[in-house]
Amino acid sequence: MSGGIEQLYGEFWGPDHRRARELIQTTLHPRDDESLYELFAQTGTSAGDWVLDIGCRDAKYAIELARRFGCRVIGIDAVPYNIAIASELITNWSLEEQVSVAEGRIEDLPYEDGTIDHIWCRDMLNHVDLATGLRESYRVLKSGGQMLVYQTFAGDHLEPDEASRIFAGLSIVPESMSTDAMESVATNEGFEIEVRDVIASEWRESWIETGDMTIATDLLQIARMRRAEHEMVEHIGRAQYEAELAVRLWAVYQLLGKLVPVAYLLRKP
Repeated sequence: MSGGIEQLYGEFWGPDHRRARELIQTTLHPRDDESLYELFAQTGTSAGDWVLDIGCRDAKYAIELARRFGCRVIGIDAVPYNIAIASELITNWSLEEQVSVAEGRIEDLPYEDGTIDHIWCRDMLNHVDLATGLRESYRVLKSGGQMLVYQTFAGDHLEPDEASRIFAGLSIVPESMSTDAMESVATNEGFEIEVRDVIASEWRESWIETGDMTIATDLLQIARMRRAEHEMVEHIGRAQYEAELAVRLWAVYQLLGKLVPVAYLLRKP
């Protein structure tokens, strides 16, 4: 710093520090994850449409899509445990006639060509080869059908060692963490990119500003895990330790700009 400690303590943090503090503490009015449903609404999905939720996990999003848009939703997930939980949640909502789930993978979708109206794909493309996944998605979509992709990508501030650790811990395909790769593969497979919405840290900011302090818990648990790494690894094993650490770093890195969430709306011409 050119001004040294005199400038730091006498000017930046001196009597006139109020303006900087006001600017830093002023909200930028961040959006929350409601914006993803608003983006999906641009597909024009309505009652009678078939929506495929790829990587549906517990079917929370599939259920919400059905409730909001009146569409029929098929959820697929590669993990049997997720399918069991999803089936139970669908029954609890009495939506068995509107929402169904089955085991399946994006790399080999069990549907005929051109049979799906729209696709919802949230938080899963970083686990697979982009070209294979997007090619299959393109195949099953009807002409004019759209695919919403929400994905977190590596930001410019993510250091190589940080990337290696978090990618390994969360079974992430490194090549699928680049926006350039995502956009290149999507267009190569035939998609038109209609919307590119850089969400960055907005959702995390919004949740904190509205009272959700989960990030504080994440930071506390990261600190504990780092101090007690040896003991924890002895109890739960290295692989689980790395997964637990990485999933907490994921949230922190989104706030710091090391990881950057982006939403896309892709169209099959």
